[in-house]
Parts: sequence; structure tokens; C-alpha cells
Amino acid sequence: MPSTKRAVYLNADLHKALRAKSAEMDLTVAELVSKAARTYLADAADEAMFGRQEPSVSFRSARATKNGTKAGKKVGKKVSKKASKKATRKASKKRRA
Repeated sequence: MPSTKRAVYLNADLHKALRAKSAEMDLTVAELVSKAARTYLADAADEAMFGRQEPSVSFRSARATKNGTKAGKKVGKKVSKKASKKATRKASKKRRA
């Protein structure tokens, strides 16, 4: 596809970064900008195709789901041996006091 010359206004710091990156990648600034625009548009098309962006999940909530907890609280009756021993020790300390 033939390329067409277009004017794009960039901040000085962005232009400087683009020039440095294009030299590092052995591309022209125009090639680098075109490549970035194509990548951005392809990602946007993928998101539009599926109707929404990927849901953001925090590490804590993903870990809680994996461990069978919900928002830091145990769900269900499944308790590890370590937690069971700890609860038993705690209960016996209360009885002694």
C-alpha cells in the first residue's frame, strides 16, 4: 500500500524519544509510528470484536478464588491441617485462662 505524507504534531519529548527508539530499532520515525498505530488499532479491533476489555483482576482476589476464600474470609468447611491445629491451640489457651 503506498504511503501518504501526513503531518502529526508531537510534544518535543515524545519526538525525541521516537527518534532515539527509531535509531535503536534501525527504522525511520515514520515506520515506527506506523507500526505503533497498526498495533494499537489491531488491539482495539480485538477488544471491539469481543465487546469489552479483559477484566482486571487483582492478585489478591485471584489468589483468594484459588484458595477457596472470598475477600479474605474462608468459604465452606474445608480447612487446612495447619489452620485446624492453630484453632485448636487457640481454643485450649482460652480454656486455661
